[in-house]
Amino acid sequence: MKIEVLSKGLFSLIIDSGRVGRQRDGFCESGPMDGNAYDWANFLAFNLDGTPCIEAIGEMRLQVDEDCIVAVTGREPTLNIDGSPREPYHSHRATAGSVITFSSGLLGSKAYLAIGGNWQVPKAVGSACTVVREQLGGLNGQGRALKDGDLIEVLANTRNQDKAKMRRLPHQHIDDYGFIESIRVIPGYQFSSFSKVALRTFETSSYTVSSSIDRMGFRLTGESVTADIENMRSEAIHLGAIQVPGDGQPIVMMRDRQTLGGYPKLGCVSPCDISRLAQAVPGEKVNFVFQNEEEARADWLLMTSRRRRLQGEIL
Repeated sequence: MKIEVLSKGLFSLIIDSGRVGRQRDGFCESGPMDGNAYDWANFLAFNLDGTPCIEAIGEMRLQVDEDCIVAVTGREPTLNIDGSPREPYHSHRATAGSVITFSSGLLGSKAYLAIGGNWQVPKAVGSACTVVREQLGGLNGQGRALKDGDLIEVLANTRNQDKAKMRRLPHQHIDDYGFIESIRVIPGYQFSSFSKVALRTFETSSYTVSSSIDRMGFRLTGESVTADIENMRSEAIHLGAIQVPGDGQPIVMMRDRQTLGGYPKLGCVSPCDISRLAQAVPGEKVNFVFQNEEEARADWLLMTSRRRRLQGEIL
């Protein structure tokens, strides 16, 4: 089956679960900005974990030339098949020749389209994920974003497709992408280098998501926080690490971050909250609260066990 890109939207990439464990070799982790939405899209499309899909900002249109199963997830996503509105977080059958249109609810947030099947996309350093900055991965292996006219080949899962029971994630289990609740932060290596006043300022202040956001990092603006470190050696940077440069304005490092950094770090966004933060758009305000690592680990185990249990109920 060939998928033709009719309209690429603002910025659309082929992504998968990323280059996990390859930072030591100088490659960024990459992967989906919203890992939760990505995982659900593949599950609902009857794909294995780690199957490539499309991460899109803005409205995207594609056409398929064979029958297939599709699913769209993300922050307030929309899905249309041949002009007919379809429910997101739900698997749907699309017939040969169908035009699929999908988008996210807020400009700058991400929507994920999964199509059931084996995606014939080349892997570079163990992953098909597109990293534009590194010119790596994607449709041609050179890190290029999708453009109008591109053709993606997928070996569709057509066996017993007509008999397959469509999957649906109940609305009450879809992630809440609001920011009423604070983003949890696990203290980092340089936590003790920030004064109590600076730490209290960080926890009690609202920070605005700036227009300087991308897959590499999210710059925030608000009350300044600084560390008592003038110089430090560069060290590895984890997903969600909150670096504080000299101007005191925090930067949350995201999927396409550099492998090393030399700014002091307040801590790291909890893996339970990083997908929610990744869907924030410029102008939104976020708050942070520190959480010890044992509580964070318990929250992560609880969240993953709930997801597995829910997937078992949906099957």
